[in-house]
Amino acid sequence: MKKSCLLIIVLIIVFMVAGCSLGSNQDYIANQINIDMPDILTIEHIDDHGGFHGDGEKFAKIVFDNKNGLNILSQVENSNRWNEMPLTENLNIIMYGGVKDNMEYAYNLAEKSGIPEIENGYWLFTDRHSKSTNSESDIELFSRYSLNFTISIYDTDNNTLYYYELDT
Repeated sequence: MKKSCLLIIVLIIVFMVAGCSLGSNQDYIANQINIDMPDILTIEHIDDHGGFHGDGEKFAKIVFDNKNGLNILSQVENSNRWNEMPLTENLNIIMYGGVKDNMEYAYNLAEKSGIPEIENGYWLFTDRHSKSTNSESDIELFSRYSLNFTISIYDTDNNTLYYYELDT
């Protein structure tokens, strides 16, 4: 009897912690991209920060139903920070790889994270590097030895928000 009560208490604590973690991830992402997060259908979340000096990646794929997808779309369209697709040349190279100034870049961050090429949607970029002179610009992205940025892409065809942080 004591073992089963202890097991039930442990399970309740585990579920509470897991539930709080999911909610805090949603809140964190909503705060970072400055939107009110409506109800979601599904969320996939991975965070491996914890390396040397906090290096790592955070990725989330958040799927909304049609009603809440329109809610997100309205917020994005009414924000002066979000940009309509396509991505800039620098962001396209960092996400999908490519050549710039006779140098090949094979980051392929989108493929690694499972982000498809998105034709219809919006994107938001934040350069979080300590030497960044403009956090909303990707101009300095390839001029440093380390990368600290966040990119969010909202796929309007599939009501899906992709959130990606990289710290190297």
